[in-house]
Amino acid sequence: MKTLKLQNSIWELDLAPSWGGRVSALRAEGLDIVTPLVASTFDPVVWPKGGIYPLMPYSNRLRNSSLSHGGLTDALPVHPAAAPHSLHGVAHTLPWDVINQDEEIIILRCLYEGEHWPWPVRFEQRFALQKNRLTIDLKVTNLGTSLMPAGLGLHPYFQRHKEMQAQFNIAEIWEIDSDYLPTGVVRSNNQLIVMDNELDEELALYGGGWDGQLQVNYPQGQLIVETQSPLTHFIAFAPQDAPYFCLEPVSHVADAFNTPPSEWKKTGTQLLEPQQSLTACVAFIWNKK
Repeated sequence: MKTLKLQNSIWELDLAPSWGGRVSALRAEGLDIVTPLVASTFDPVVWPKGGIYPLMPYSNRLRNSSLSHGGLTDALPVHPAAAPHSLHGVAHTLPWDVINQDEEIIILRCLYEGEHWPWPVRFEQRFALQKNRLTIDLKVTNLGTSLMPAGLGLHPYFQRHKEMQAQFNIAEIWEIDSDYLPTGVVRSNNQLIVMDNELDEELALYGGGWDGQLQVNYPQGQLIVETQSPLTHFIAFAPQDAPYFCLEPVSHVADAFNTPPSEWKKTGTQLLEPQQSLTACVAFIWNKK
């Protein structure tokens, strides 16, 4: 695995552009924030469970690997781990090009046209370090000639540590079925969601109305993950006995693009005109105790 590095007195970030533009390791003052990638080869279908990868042009699943939009229905490839559904978009399965690199910034770009998405599309990521702050900017651009639904987000595998605790606020919780797809039932939530290393069973939570802040506390310090619109949805997934939590800032709920237009605002569906882009920024801020 060939990697690029950004590093300052607090952060150490390794990137693997050819492995789907992934963050392969992220440390704050030597502490593994995400589970480091240790695989020797990259499988774009059975991808390694670690690091951080980009979710573009959509997050999570499209039901039955089908996209119905603009009066047309397109069949996408089924993902074996989510069959009969598709999973997590195509951006993180592709090799990315390095557009710019210096001591504080790395910019990656990827162009795609193929069976996994009906429109030609451009993906971009920008990673920047400034003191105790890491920012990751995401951008997806419609290179086609018709309206395109689009979404984006990040999929971090937060390494579980003793006495670690994560907490976040969401205004809504989407009920999901056994295939991890929304049933359409949404309930209000006014309680702080707290996860810690004592969690010993699977947790799968799809949230809407996220306030844009995730707080992760460690004995060594505190990590704040901050963002804003369009990343107003949040996914928390903790597989049973896994050494990580997946805590994902995203722009839409699973299968949002297949919902009727009257529900697009609630589901987070956004449409891009030809040459239009959707962007988001996620900041990771480390505060030492």
